[in-house]
Amino acid sequence: MSIASAQAAAAQHASTSGNYYNIQAGPIYLRFQGDMGVELTDNATYSQINPEGDIALWPTLNIKAFWPVTKENTLALSLGIGYVEYLRESSLSHLNITSDSGLEFKIYSGDFVFDLHDRISAIDYATQDPSVSASFIRLENTAGLKVDWDLDQLIISLGYDYDTFNSISGNFTYSDNVSDLFTGRAGFLVRGQDQFGLEIGGGLTAYNQNVLDNSTHYSAGLFYDARFTPHLTANISVGYTSYQFAHNGTVTNASDFNGYYANLTLNHQLNRAFSHSLSAGRQTSEGITANLSEDYFANYQITWNFIRKVVTTFGFEYDYGNTSGGVIETYDRYGPNVGLAYKWTDKVTTSMTYNYYNKHSNVPTLSYSENVLFLDFKYDF
Repeated sequence: MSIASAQAAAAQHASTSGNYYNIQAGPIYLRFQGDMGVELTDNATYSQINPEGDIALWPTLNIKAFWPVTKENTLALSLGIGYVEYLRESSLSHLNITSDSGLEFKIYSGDFVFDLHDRISAIDYATQDPSVSASFIRLENTAGLKVDWDLDQLIISLGYDYDTFNSISGNFTYSDNVSDLFTGRAGFLVRGQDQFGLEIGGGLTAYNQNVLDNSTHYSAGLFYDARFTPHLTANISVGYTSYQFAHNGTVTNASDFNGYYANLTLNHQLNRAFSHSLSAGRQTSEGITANLSEDYFANYQITWNFIRKVVTTFGFEYDYGNTSGGVIETYDRYGPNVGLAYKWTDKVTTSMTYNYYNKHSNVPTLSYSENVLFLDFKYDF
């Protein structure tokens, strides 16, 4: 089925509004969820010498809305907003906007699908970037347009995003920046709905302060999105990437970068009760403590629903990387995670998650270890 057809639009309506949303206001489907989390950590400041334990409260309101404006056009909203309050170290308290928050408007027209979107988040970046060894809350907003052109056996996709990055806590205001980002894909259909083709990308990044260097980057490579069986899927990409720096900042040891990127993601649904996934690869990006960050990563996750209403998760993450053009660091970070969730009723779910992080760095002050226990209570209105 064409991804731009009326049948595709109708299928999206049915799959989106059919089971997930539980409130209807005229033509708009809604879902509200209250979320109260409690975090216990033995190292809230990511410090090796004097780690400080703390307790944080995470009240959050999750709102989702779906509006089928016409048979072909849909508007969807997802917003998770709250506040994280640390009981001992109040300076760490911060606004929290979940990473899946955003607004999306999809338009189906002929052989085209237009996706206008605005995505926003405010999260602790230290959990996302292993080169950061301090509490760092970033507010990021990405607004743009993506167009898919379905030519039967060939699908062409083009996209543009305007990204703004602002720190709202920590001593990282020098990393605030704006970026113009461009993407393109040309995928041929093989073996039914598998896609194989060429992908390109690029962007311009400008910092608000002249500490880190403004940069231009571009990449080009091949990708393969495959469904080997009804239960096993894979996403593979590999290519060349380059970063060119303007040398306009106070950082003096910056140098241009040319290298490769690679990514492999496997998802396997073994049966109704057991699934697992693996992702691994190499990626480069503008750094936070330096101009450039290179990272080799691997992440393995298991989801096991062996008891009715009980979901158990196990996982392990590993990162190895280095930074240049600023703080020169070589690091590795690893840690397991375990989770347990129980659905008491259709409206009430509780969960408990444990994460352990251990980072080793050639810069001694950037090494740390942390144990985090997170208790969560969700209620669907």
